[in-house]
Amino acid sequence: MPYLERPGANLFFDVVGEGPSTLITTHGLTQCGAYWSRTGVSHALAEAGFRVVDLDLRGHGRSTPLFDEDPGYTVDQIANDLGALADHLGADQFHLLNHATGGMAGLRFAMEHHERLLSLVSTDTGSATAPSDKFSDPNYEGPYPAPFATPFDNPAVTELEAFSVREIIQRARQGDGRPFQLGFATNEDPERCWHWLEDIRANGHPSHMAEFGRTFFNDLDPKIAGLKKIACPNFVLIGELDVMFRKPAELLAQHLPQVEYQVVPGRGHMLAIEDPRGTAETLLTFFRRL
Repeated sequence: MPYLERPGANLFFDVVGEGPSTLITTHGLTQCGAYWSRTGVSHALAEAGFRVVDLDLRGHGRSTPLFDEDPGYTVDQIANDLGALADHLGADQFHLLNHATGGMAGLRFAMEHHERLLSLVSTDTGSATAPSDKFSDPNYEGPYPAPFATPFDNPAVTELEAFSVREIIQRARQGDGRPFQLGFATNEDPERCWHWLEDIRANGHPSHMAEFGRTFFNDLDPKIAGLKKIACPNFVLIGELDVMFRKPAELLAQHLPQVEYQVVPGRGHMLAIEDPRGTAETLLTFFRRL
């Protein structure tokens, strides 16, 4: 299995397709590269001519921290991982397809290295690592608080150490106000959505993901000046029911200089799970216009 050794971690990645254009994907908290491959989106993109590289972020899936080293659970370190993976693959330029937490790192990479990107797709994500309606509101003019000085904690992160993946999903299915599965409730096949989510989370190590969560989500500043520098073609895609990221996505659409923005009716935070075929078709429509 392919791994890339980086400071503090061995990063797992999976390659689908042999096309001339490289497309690297990222994923959300508690997920892994299977967010795109298990749902069939990676294969649809590969069939369209891409070399699709699904990365497991640090602390997720089959990527493993190195003992006695800093695991590097910061947005800047993960942004650096994206460039290092592209270098490892021999891709001077590449497409970057992001989701949720991975999108925060992908946007940070693009702020400094947009010349390497053939395109940047940001699905259900934002540029602040601690998204909030107040500070991500497109009409908010600052100032922004400093990053949190102490590790961030919340019930969802604590839950990762207290319960198994299956138990966490069962608790979410009880409908206790979780925002990330709102699109499952209205889906035409909710059982498939829950089953795929469990499959995608199965490879993760709960304590690693909990440590990641406490460290990574620490900055309310959406870095607007940085967004304005991302000169590659951008596509911002957001589910109508994704209440956590609607304002962050609107902010991206307002400040990215070359951007298409689309809200998907009736869908939530996990577009690839909720509507894999529609998501693949939407992405391919964007790529064909480039």
